[in-house]
Amino acid sequence: MTSPTLLRSLAVLMVVPILGCSVSWSVSKSVRSSSHSSDSSSSSSPGAAERAYEEDVTDYTRAYAKSGGSDFRAFQSDLAKLAQEHGITNWEESLATYTAIGAGLRQAKASEAALMAYKRNLSGDDEKKADAIQKGYDSGS
Repeated sequence: MTSPTLLRSLAVLMVVPILGCSVSWSVSKSVRSSSHSSDSSSSSSPGAAERAYEEDVTDYTRAYAKSGGSDFRAFQSDLAKLAQEHGITNWEESLATYTAIGAGLRQAKASEAALMAYKRNLSGDDEKKADAIQKGYDSGS
């Protein structure tokens, strides 16, 4: 059975690119809340919290990229909120964050130019971060 909240969220995500708007944090948050509410039973296993965070980063990146979002400061701000929600204190130094971003870009079918822009704008000239984005994009997971 599909929840009305999930249906509304998905409808908004389909309309946002048509309107040329960025995906807002609240839309993404409502989609995550709906999709992960059934995952609470598995959250006690080792590594489950980290996997849930990485999945949410991938999902958010996919939605953001599909919406045509190009404000990297807003994207980073939203990632910080997402990390905080998951209890992640230093997301900027976690290579798993960047791998998840790359996976989200792959799922969004981002162009090579968009991939390069994300790598350049999010890595801060850190080759390991840029490589992690590329790794996530190449794996597409």
